[in-house]
Amino acid sequence: VSVADAPLLSILKSLSPETVAENGTLTYTLLVENRGNAPVTSDLTVSDVFDPILENITVTLNGNLLTEGVDYTYDETTGLFTTLPSAVTLPAAVYSTDPATGEVIVTPGSAVIRITGTV
Repeated sequence: VSVADAPLLSILKSLSPETVAENGTLTYTLLVENRGNAPVTSDLTVSDVFDPILENITVTLNGNLLTEGVDYTYDETTGLFTTLPSAVTLPAAVYSTDPATGEVIVTPGSAVIRITGTV
């Protein structure tokens, strides 16, 4: 059996609150996970079109503030958000075996991107 040395990525998107008034604050949260055995250290971009479109956004990665034009781009006209290459990195997943059951446990490498703005 050959083992592929590669990342295996997934993204889960959520928003809060579920109901927001006009001119209210909304947060999109993107949970990016790597279940593969190789880290992602470059060339990763994450993009999405936000609907509703946000204005005056603040973006964080794992709680650290990102800078528009350096770490990401955002178009308030279309709602297109894109991280720039190398702004987001992900460690490889960690694999372990439960000694009692023999079950393989996968703990993915992860990053949380939060985009907060006004609707």
